[in-house]
Amino acid sequence: MRIIVIILFALQTVHIFSQDRYHIAGLVLDENNMPVPGSYVQTDKEQSVTDDNGRFVFNQITAGQIQLSVSFMGYETFDTLLMVNEHKHLRIRLTPDNIHLHEVKVRGNNMQTAPGLNRDIIYADQLERQFNGTLVRSLERQSGFNAMDIGAAASKPVIRGMGFNRVVVVNNGLKQEGQQWGADHGLEIDPFLSEQVEIIKGAASLEHGSDAIGGILEISNRRPPTEGISGSFHLLGKTVNETVGGSLLLQGRQNRLFFKSRITLIEYGDYRVPTDSIVYLTRNIPIHNRKLKNSAGHDYNLFFQTGYLGEFWRTSMTATRVWQKSGFFPGAHGIPDLRRVEDDGNSRNIDMPYQNVEHLSITSNTTIHTPHSSLMLDLGVQNNHRQERAEFHTHFGNQPPPQTNPDLELDFNLTTYSANGRWNYRFTPIHAITSGIQTQWQKNKTNGYAFLLPDYERTSAGGFIKYEYEPGRRWKFNGGIRYDLISLKTEGYFDPILQQYMINQGRDAETADFYARRSFETDRQFNNYSWLIGATWNATQSLNLSMNLGESFRAPTAIELGANGVHHGSFRHELGDPLLTPERGFFTDITLNYKTDTRQISVSPYFYHFSNYIFLRPSGEWSHLPHTGQIFRFSESEAIMSGVEFSYFEEFHSEWQIEINAEWLYNQQIAQENNAAYPLPFSPPANGFIELTRLVRSATNDLPLRISLNSRVASSQNRIARNEKTTPGYILLGSAISVPFKISGLNSELNITGHNLLNKRYYNHISFYRNLEIPEPGRNIQLLLKIEF
Repeated sequence: MRIIVIILFALQTVHIFSQDRYHIAGLVLDENNMPVPGSYVQTDKEQSVTDDNGRFVFNQITAGQIQLSVSFMGYETFDTLLMVNEHKHLRIRLTPDNIHLHEVKVRGNNMQTAPGLNRDIIYADQLERQFNGTLVRSLERQSGFNAMDIGAAASKPVIRGMGFNRVVVVNNGLKQEGQQWGADHGLEIDPFLSEQVEIIKGAASLEHGSDAIGGILEISNRRPPTEGISGSFHLLGKTVNETVGGSLLLQGRQNRLFFKSRITLIEYGDYRVPTDSIVYLTRNIPIHNRKLKNSAGHDYNLFFQTGYLGEFWRTSMTATRVWQKSGFFPGAHGIPDLRRVEDDGNSRNIDMPYQNVEHLSITSNTTIHTPHSSLMLDLGVQNNHRQERAEFHTHFGNQPPPQTNPDLELDFNLTTYSANGRWNYRFTPIHAITSGIQTQWQKNKTNGYAFLLPDYERTSAGGFIKYEYEPGRRWKFNGGIRYDLISLKTEGYFDPILQQYMINQGRDAETADFYARRSFETDRQFNNYSWLIGATWNATQSLNLSMNLGESFRAPTAIELGANGVHHGSFRHELGDPLLTPERGFFTDITLNYKTDTRQISVSPYFYHFSNYIFLRPSGEWSHLPHTGQIFRFSESEAIMSGVEFSYFEEFHSEWQIEINAEWLYNQQIAQENNAAYPLPFSPPANGFIELTRLVRSATNDLPLRISLNSRVASSQNRIARNEKTTPGYILLGSAISVPFKISGLNSELNITGHNLLNKRYYNHISFYRNLEIPEPGRNIQLLLKIEF
């Protein structure tokens, strides 16, 4: 009885004491009701910084009057007096400081705003100044990020030496789904559409699913416009392939309703290469007029978005259409034929063989903010329709042309439905939790007179939970776990034409039936978990150190399980393995950041160990299909990857800027039994980028004139996978000038850039055309004019 009385007395004492202590939770928003992370919040006795969702919490506030201030660069400081006699939930809207807004320096950086992620953020202004034909190539100067080029007008991302289905592209909250397994398939995104790009380097599968084992390229254009009607016009021209393009943005907002629309048209001709001939399959193939024949193409893109801004919530609906058509160099498509590369007198026509792709998407994004939590819901449907056309040809003498679409070689039609939900709750200044779910359903239908990939249906569902702990200003910790369930069903395919061909070649019926079974019906289930722990130590106000440790997995794709055919884009017989198991990878990285008002330095070493890395391995087996050589099998092997990324930026004397980015990476298969250990394929060599910029400030313009000289350097790549070609190193010179001015009172900017100014013949080791001995594009002078209204 005495114990009960003591406990009740203690509880009553705590209750009486706590009546004089309260908490203040707040949400900081900008003029568009968007969260403002990194805002400095201060009371009479405490300080804090808003998290990634713009929130802050103060606990154990004594009853009485306190002063609260919130500040952020480019905005007026918010000051108020609060009478604290109860728990306070505040919504604070900052007002732009028009006097100092243009002085804000906007550039990519990788300072850690949250533990567990190594990220670079690049905004629209910087993207325009470093624009280089495609969105991916425009980002190639970032350390740890490379572009896998497909000629002069298409490319795909590679992060830390990993690409294809190991890098996730997130477009407005949802994973972009195309035929990303193909080395000759670019990224179907309007290059002018991005308002902000975020590169997350390292395994990010905890929040984005199993394919993010290499990293994330996240693209956003969801920022609402200012009040009234506004827009911009971009005019693009390039000399390397005589590009002419334009992009018109028209947007408006009235109170809470807004819309944004964009139309982009780009046309280009055959691109110039600094060589008169190439050698392909031992044949010397001339390059007439130093232009790669039939590499012309065009992009026609549409975008429309409408939305509503609530008091502390927002919703939007977005529709996009991207249509691309581009030719393939006929000298390296199929068996070499000199007649197909003869000059036809027209460098802008698109003849066979060519590819066209149409990507349609409709997405819905809704976000609800409260002082303690945020809820995000993203829904979407996508259709990616890719066709590759070539004049009907057959490697089997008995194959007749199809009665309809006789020149349709390959047809892939992929439909994807996606739904993502994410909830974040900060219940104290030092504790926060994030949870989410992602679901996806896909169906891919194929057609054409050639066979490469079977029809398939894929369903995936995953959920994660992540906990963040910040015991003080010096330390941040986080940890999380994710579980995924993936189902993949592929259809069988029996090729009667191949069966008859093999019988005609003298094979017995059993052997002919075996090889004619191009694809077996499969029904695979994959399920596994991923985990991540991370910590950040803020040693000083300028110096912090982050470390991440985790394990992730990636389910095999349909192409890795079911491919069985000649891919003329790479001119080889690719064969999948329906018994492949999911990749599992252990990873760790460390990032050291130093940042002052004028200097940023970052160093990040990393290490991966895969128990079964999946890749195309030359088998040494002769293909049963004619004119194809050996079989390349999708195989798995134990492997390691490691590397170091370095970035340096400094502004001195308010007139000069220098930027240096570099990376070195190493990977290796781990030999099993008698197999030789080789490096992994498509591995970028050590490379770097350096740029020196002179800023010329003027009293008549808010933005300075910028004059830059840059160089991109790559070492030789001699560590190659079996049957890969070694690639010599190179040094390229480039330059840029950015001139801000006004036309009839309208803010305008002219960006003139030069790439490969010395017209050097060089090879990109991870380029699509590298294996075909086609060098990268020659000298290019590019003009990009922007007029805002």
